[in-house]
Amino acid sequence: MKTMSDPPKNGIESIIVTTLVALTAFWFADTVIDAVIPQMGCECGLLHAPTVRASLFHLIPLIAQLLLIFFVRRLFRERRLLVRKLEAAVATTLDEKARTDAVIAAVGDGVCMLDRGFRIVYQNRAHERLLGEHGGERCSDAYGEDPDACRDCPMARAMDTGEVCTGSRRFISKGETRLLEITSSPVRNAAGEIVAGVEVVRDVTERRRSEEEIKSLNAALERRARDLAANNRELEAFSHSLSHDLSAPLAKISCAVETLRETYGEQMGDDGRFLLSCICEGSSQMDDLMEALLALNQVSRKDLRREKVDMGALVSQLALDLRRSEPARRIDFVIAPDLTAEGDPSMLRVALQNLLSNAWKFTRNVDGGRIEFGSVDRNGERVFYLRDNGAGFDMRQVGRIFEVFQRLHDESLFPGTGVGLATVQRVIERHGGTVTAHGVPGHGATFTFTLP
Repeated sequence: MKTMSDPPKNGIESIIVTTLVALTAFWFADTVIDAVIPQMGCECGLLHAPTVRASLFHLIPLIAQLLLIFFVRRLFRERRLLVRKLEAAVATTLDEKARTDAVIAAVGDGVCMLDRGFRIVYQNRAHERLLGEHGGERCSDAYGEDPDACRDCPMARAMDTGEVCTGSRRFISKGETRLLEITSSPVRNAAGEIVAGVEVVRDVTERRRSEEEIKSLNAALERRARDLAANNRELEAFSHSLSHDLSAPLAKISCAVETLRETYGEQMGDDGRFLLSCICEGSSQMDDLMEALLALNQVSRKDLRREKVDMGALVSQLALDLRRSEPARRIDFVIAPDLTAEGDPSMLRVALQNLLSNAWKFTRNVDGGRIEFGSVDRNGERVFYLRDNGAGFDMRQVGRIFEVFQRLHDESLFPGTGVGLATVQRVIERHGGTVTAHGVPGHGATFTFTLP
């Protein structure tokens, strides 16, 4: 295949150069003959002997022809160079066009180009899938089922104003109304005149549906937030009642019972003293329950204040408090060194106190009781654990262990409020961590938690 850079051998350049060379050779031969014949001494040569002026007239055209040959060769050489540059520019342009076509074809949005008469001269595949093939047709035909297709047309506004314009259009496809978002931009030539326009069409039907769903969900969320705020106010009122309105009568009951025991204890007999003990025990349990509920409410509402906490030292102090509460008990505490974490010191103290109290309670009937506190690295995350060799629990009931007022053991054997582990979970979740439990009946339990 011949190209512009490979012209035929008998082209115009060869013809011109060959002709000039032939003329130059003929002229040179004529000049030589005119100079040689007079030197031969014949009458004809003497008769036509050239003068100096005539010889110059022969020499000047010869030089001019040689210069013309040089100029023609140079002219055609520059032409070939320009042809090569032009071919390179054309190849680059074609490559850019191919890349642009590939990009536009791969775009998920529909793209089309229209001339000044609003006729579609180009469509990418997405545009064809969305609106069908309409090459050579007016753009209004693409929205033929929409009677308002040309009203407030963004392409018309873009060509009139020379600016990027946007709009929306409803399009009926296969009996379903679709919502299209249209962006139109003018195309200018080198002189700055608008000669065409580019239109990008996006199907936003699903997006609008999602936006409507989000609005509906946000409205429902706002209602839930208002309900939650009302519940929080009620909870605050309940907490106030626990700490003031209920505590005061309970204290009066305890005080009255103690006075009865001291004053009339001997007169009441065994049954009376037993009933007084039941009242005292019930009052004490009620007081413990109120304190536990208040603690749960406080950790749920308190602002989180993070700082470095020495978990080992905190557990050691809590373990010492437990030993002082029951000096006669023999139990081993194994606390790993260098246990630090980022968290709220007071809230973490509440969580660890509940975990240790839980382990202390369930190792009460075990000879050689043992409570361990440490940490392990699990997939690059530090996991704290507290393990005991106490009563344990059935893993089939593990889903209830962190629920408020849920008890997995007989209260007569292991008394408690049923709120402690729920408080632990609330504290850990407030820190963005998780807490889990694993137990085996008669072989103890292990609680693990993370503090991101």
